[in-house]
Amino acid sequence: MNSISIRAGALEDAEEIFRIHKDSVVSLCAAEYKSEQIAMWLDGRSAETYVEAIVGGNLWLAQGRLIYGFVEIDGHEISKLFIRGSMAGQGIGKQLLELALEKICSAGYSTAYLEATLNAEKFYERFGFRKIGEGTFTRGNRPVPIEIVKMERLV
Repeated sequence: MNSISIRAGALEDAEEIFRIHKDSVVSLCAAEYKSEQIAMWLDGRSAETYVEAIVGGNLWLAQGRLIYGFVEIDGHEISKLFIRGSMAGQGIGKQLLELALEKICSAGYSTAYLEATLNAEKFYERFGFRKIGEGTFTRGNRPVPIEIVKMERLV
């Protein structure tokens, strides 16, 4: 694989970020979630979804030949970390997670929080996150619950 660089997201990246998010959910979450859950997860999302985080300087991209994944933080929360399905398992998520933890720590927080998908729980455990609860979320026009795992770790 080509070398990977991490850079801040830019407004012109929003459409590609949306495509990566969709690809990641469809490719990597199908084993743990039903098709109606995946459809609901993506309902109402568009490139606009990422603009606020980009403008706020809270979204970063892993890029090589193309954009492979992204991470977004909101205060002490890692609110999104998604990798293009074909690029999963190659260390990209680790690089993005480490960057997010650095940013959270440098902002003065002592803990990082996230809501992991069922398929990502073991990934986060490998980096010191521990389960602190369970929950569900819904979005868009489809009230189909998606199970998540609430996790945190010290930074």
